[in-house]
Parts: sequence; C-alpha cells; structure tokens
Amino acid sequence: MKIFRSEAFPGVLSAAGLLLLWKAASLFFLPTFLPAPLELAGQIISIFSSASAYLVIGKTLERVFAGLILSMLLGAALGLGMGLRRAVASFFDSWIMVLLTFPSISWAFLAVLWFGLSDAAPIFAVVLIVFPYVAMNVWEGTKALDKDLTDMATVFRAKRSQLLRKVFIPQLMPYIFSSLRISFALAWKIALVSEAFGADRGVGKELTYWFQGSRADMMLAWGASFMALMVLIDALVLRPWENRVFSWRQVAAT
Repeated sequence: MKIFRSEAFPGVLSAAGLLLLWKAASLFFLPTFLPAPLELAGQIISIFSSASAYLVIGKTLERVFAGLILSMLLGAALGLGMGLRRAVASFFDSWIMVLLTFPSISWAFLAVLWFGLSDAAPIFAVVLIVFPYVAMNVWEGTKALDKDLTDMATVFRAKRSQLLRKVFIPQLMPYIFSSLRISFALAWKIALVSEAFGADRGVGKELTYWFQGSRADMMLAWGASFMALMVLIDALVLRPWENRVFSWRQVAAT
C-alpha cells in the first residue's frame, strides 16, 4: 500500500497510462511504422546484441563530448570575459545574439559543405550552436557576483589568478553546471542531426539509413536507445558530480 502513498505514484500512473495508450495506438498501424512497447524493446535488444552498434554509438559519443567540452571552454571563457570587461561585453553582445538566432539546421548544412564527411562537421555544428548559450548563462552569472568578496580580495592584494580561482569561479559554479546540463542535452541532439547530413558513421547516420528504408520501428529503437544512454550519463555522471561539488551546501544547512 505504500506505493499509493508515495510521491512517485503519479509518475508511475502516468507512465502506465502512456504505455497503454501507446499499445492501443500501435494496433492500428503496421509494426514497422509504430511498434508496440514490447516490440520496440525487442528491437533495442537486437541493436545492442550487435558489436557494430557499440562502434556506432561510441563514435557519436566521441563527437558529442568533443563538441561539449569545446563549447563549455569557449563559452565559459567568453562569458567571464564579458562579465569582467565592459568593452568585451559591448563587442560580443550583438554577435552572441546573432549566433543564438541563426537557424541551427543551417549550421549543420554549412558544416557539411565546409568540412565534408568528417568528424569536424558534427563537432563544428555543436560548438557553434551550444557555446553561445554557455556564454550567455555565465555572463548572467557574473552579474550576480558578490562585489564585497571582490573588494576584500583586492584589499588583500590578491593576484588576478587568485581572484579567478578563489572568488569568481566558485561563485559561477551554479551557472556553469546549469550550462553543462543544458549544453549536454542540446549537444547530442545537434550531433545526431549533423551526422545525418555529414558523417559516414554514427547514430544520426543510422537514423537516416532506416528512414530511407521507411523503417520507423528501427528509427525509434535507435533514437530511444541513445536517449536512454544520455539520461543515464546525466543521472550517473553529471548529477553526482554536481552534488559532490555542492555538498558543502548540505553541511552548511545542518
């Protein structure tokens, strides 16, 4: 009876209702167009039973993390520079907005035209689309820096590197981790779209292959498999990392 009193019960109930609705809808379509939940699970198992699938997923992960790391480094550096130097903010403010409003699909096509079928095309598209979000978020974080801490460090003649490591970055960590989680969610979606147009191997290429064969079941299987992997990485890596960095909050609260 505890499950009915649990806070998770509404979520379990909605998930069960969605599965039943999905099962009912699948009765009106061919399995290759809209497979039932158990049939889709079978397709996912068949994907992971093949050794080549791990090479495909590994290649996509490589591109996702390469683009994510570059985006975080460039975005955090630019956002911090914009927050600390008004001239830098004045110069890059309009350019950041241009990048934020430029159509994402256009970067994917341009990356293919410029770099051809290579790893550089998906990584380039991820960086150009993601790093402006990081820069904007970190820039907003610099506006919330505690001026008293900065003044105190200046009075004690702290070096610029010490100000950066001991004063600025610790205060920006919530904004950096927020940017990381959002960027990770964006990066893998962008990478798949870019792979569909400009890669010889990857999950995005698999989606294109099965689309050309009108196999919606395999498209759903590959998409659901990679989505589940991304959720696991977020739950098992990013969230614990964030909790460990901010564990001092729980100690301070007690």
